[in-house]
Amino acid sequence: MSLIIKDKIQMLMKGYPTVSDKYNVAGGTLVGATAVKFGELVKHSDTTGYYEAITGATDVDKIAGFVLATNVKLNTVWPEGGVEVAPNEAFNLLINGYIAVELAEDAIESEIVVNKPVAFNAAGKVTTAGASGATELPGVVFTGTYEKQGTSIIAEVLVK
Repeated sequence: MSLIIKDKIQMLMKGYPTVSDKYNVAGGTLVGATAVKFGELVKHSDTTGYYEAITGATDVDKIAGFVLATNVKLNTVWPEGGVEVAPNEAFNLLINGYIAVELAEDAIESEIVVNKPVAFNAAGKVTTAGASGATELPGVVFTGTYEKQGTSIIAEVLVK
């Protein structure tokens, strides 16, 4: 039983909904040349229903939302790999609900509290609003639930 308790099983899985019946999605297709991992942000492209990876600083109005994980696409290298949505693949875009996301290295752990705004940094990674150069994501807040997984922080956010 000691293998199950403590830090052996993760509480949050990046990109997956955390409250199974409390989220809505829209379909989309990834365009461009860059793959996107589950739980990462994407931005609108010039064509409705098509989205692009965020590869650098972008206007907050261009942010479309988070790529939601599915159970039909598996990790090819366990556990080191990461499941990605490749260019020209369809994916589920989280419209509203709860999702676990990985925070950027510049995130401030003490700011991961209930109803505190979620932000993104110049690299397009999710972070806390107090991080240097961060831009708040409208309608996205922390729930206060998070855990450290190695050197990463995975936090639960609510997209309203």
